[in-house]
Amino acid sequence: MFLLSWILYPVALAALCLGCGLLVDRVAQRSIPRALLLPAGFAAVVVLATLLTILDATSELAAPALAVAALVGLVLGLTGGRLALRPAQAWLWPAVAMAIVFAALAAPVVLTGAPGLTGYARIVDLASQIDLAAYLVDHGRSLAGVTRDSSYHVVADQLLRAGYPGGAQAALGATAQVARIDVIWAWQPFMAWMGAMLALALYVLLSRAIRHPAARALAAGVAAQPTILYSYALASGVKELAAALFVALTAALLAVTPGGALPASLAIAAGLCAVNVGIAPWALVLLAVLFGPRLVAAVGQRRRLRIARRSWLLALVAVGLVAAPTITAAIRLEPLLRAGGPADLGNLAAPVPAWSAIGPWLTSDHRYPLAEVGTETPTAILAALVALLATVGLARAISGRDRGLYGAAAAAVIGVAVVVVQGTAWVELKAFAISAPLVVALAFAGAAALHGQSWRRWAGLAAGAGVAASILAGNLLVYRAVPLAPYERFAELEQLGERYGRQGPALHPSFDEYAGYLMRDVRLTALADVPDKGLRRPRPEGSVAFVEDLDAFRTAYLDRFKLIVVRRGDPAQSRPPSDWRLVRSTAYYDVYRRLPPSPVVVAHLPAPAVRSARFCRALRAELGRAGPRARIAYVAANGGALFEIPEGMLPPGWLSSGGERLARGPGRLVLAGRLARTGDYDVWIRGSFGRRVAVAIDGRPVGSVRWRESYPQHYEPLGRATLAAGEHRVDVVRGGGSVLPGTGDEIGPEGIITRIGPVALVRHGPRPQVRTVGARAGMEACRSGRRLDWIEVVRPR
Repeated sequence: MFLLSWILYPVALAALCLGCGLLVDRVAQRSIPRALLLPAGFAAVVVLATLLTILDATSELAAPALAVAALVGLVLGLTGGRLALRPAQAWLWPAVAMAIVFAALAAPVVLTGAPGLTGYARIVDLASQIDLAAYLVDHGRSLAGVTRDSSYHVVADQLLRAGYPGGAQAALGATAQVARIDVIWAWQPFMAWMGAMLALALYVLLSRAIRHPAARALAAGVAAQPTILYSYALASGVKELAAALFVALTAALLAVTPGGALPASLAIAAGLCAVNVGIAPWALVLLAVLFGPRLVAAVGQRRRLRIARRSWLLALVAVGLVAAPTITAAIRLEPLLRAGGPADLGNLAAPVPAWSAIGPWLTSDHRYPLAEVGTETPTAILAALVALLATVGLARAISGRDRGLYGAAAAAVIGVAVVVVQGTAWVELKAFAISAPLVVALAFAGAAALHGQSWRRWAGLAAGAGVAASILAGNLLVYRAVPLAPYERFAELEQLGERYGRQGPALHPSFDEYAGYLMRDVRLTALADVPDKGLRRPRPEGSVAFVEDLDAFRTAYLDRFKLIVVRRGDPAQSRPPSDWRLVRSTAYYDVYRRLPPSPVVVAHLPAPAVRSARFCRALRAELGRAGPRARIAYVAANGGALFEIPEGMLPPGWLSSGGERLARGPGRLVLAGRLARTGDYDVWIRGSFGRRVAVAIDGRPVGSVRWRESYPQHYEPLGRATLAAGEHRVDVVRGGGSVLPGTGDEIGPEGIITRIGPVALVRHGPRPQVRTVGARAGMEACRSGRRLDWIEVVRPR
């Protein structure tokens, strides 16, 4: 899967974009520079995938249509000589610019040695984007027959009813189908590819300002990853990255292809597909600044005006094909657009200031203020340097009549201004991310303007290096703290989805937005989509439950499902009621299936550790109401122990939050507890782990975890140990950070969100079995001192 994700899929994506780019180039009479063939082809991929995924009837044609279009374009390119590899400079340095950004966005996943994605448990929107990408290429934007009986369909229904834009997601889904890879494993390479396309657009946009191709490639590679956009791209920012790409591509095409209205219109159309009318402020400014003067000049020359008319008529037709569904979606979004976006902060902890669009941003998580990490002053100093150089670059562009750069500058400033005037803080940040690459490109142009003889040469080099260092310093913080999706656990969910496909519906009593996608064929409902009426007690308003014990669900609600998928590790998690049987156990999950015929569960009573006479009287009352044929079912609690973390024995800088500890930096925890029985125990640790955390019991290593992110109250497996009854000591050691991804201390509401919880020891071996006995034997079990999970009153059907 790793090779499929990082070699085969990028190669397929490159072939599709190159073929479609060559096809557009032939239609546009070879007006596209070679360096822009790939991004222009990507724009065509987005537009074609969007158009074909409007209707359910055509959605499954998206992937074959892209393959056919690319094949035609490649044949035309071979016969027309556009694929010639000479001069090498025409391909080499643009490829370097691409490689810089692709590597920056791919590294956090590639360096783990496993397929996956970044941003897990940081912003839940990422799973929604993956859900939408898969749904579009299967059903289009149609909701006919959607019953909202699974988390996957709930997400699709919410997004499509709201008119959510899906151009980039449709392209992701269609290209993944071409490469025969699941969307979730194609996500990170797709984002890295879009970043590489942005670098190519900036490479062409800087062609007049930075003449040396090697220096231009380095500048474009860094300018394509300003920290605020880089942080977005490593979370769920598919729309923001796509918008930044198509704005830069429009500017580059309008600047270097005077008669190429079709390619530029295609870039604008792709922007409409990706972010709807949100692209309008940037696109309209670019058209006015870059095309307006040419139209005025052509008015006095009839022949040139006729050519311009034909070119733009074709362009308007291309945009019009996309505009119709875009306008339809915009009508649905109209209340949100009119309000300037969500009234609250969305996923932000505080508003982000406009100067984040300058480029440098020294924090590991863009959602939290710089004051959280104390980097306001150094960030302001670096931003002032970049802003000064950007001003120099703009002055040089105006004096040198570099239309592409000063048009991009105007679009960056006006686009942000329009959104700031009309939008909320959540929408404003998107505008900052879209304009940031253009600002950083101007700063590199300013550094190049300082270049000259003697000391000015070194001044220009130092200025350019300073811009690059200021951007990459922030990106390094993001890279080191980015949370990585747990590949092994996701792979298990995917395998369970394949094994039990069409055997659902299924319930997953844990908060995990990806479980609904990976087990969509089982029609799985995750905890976030369980209604309050499905629980015995409604949740407190505004609260978020990450794990719900099965005893908390109403028996009638559980009866709606055929499968229950329970995450393992919690020794206190209850077994499902007696009419369910364990059919499969993996490293992370237990799968239960309803017994087919099964007794009627009249009453399900969670059994407290110490059962009072009052509890047993309540059981007898239920037994009497159930009738003469009623019996009692019960199951023993799974033996084990929970080794809690002492409150007052935390390493310096660590914090407490409930039963878990928030880790800041390296440290050691010493836990103590007692086991009642000798035997083999599975060892689990609760928490979310980036850098390595090792656990030893009585001085003997048990195991370690790394790159296993989880939500609160979830456990990770460590290993197995044979332990005697009695007292034991558990050592938990968190090491220092490294150059590997995800090994920093991520910022969160309490300062950091690297959680380390208690260690659980669960008896290994056969699970306790349900026993069904008569009324008398059942009452004796109730009055005994034996630890029970629950007791039920059942009767035959």
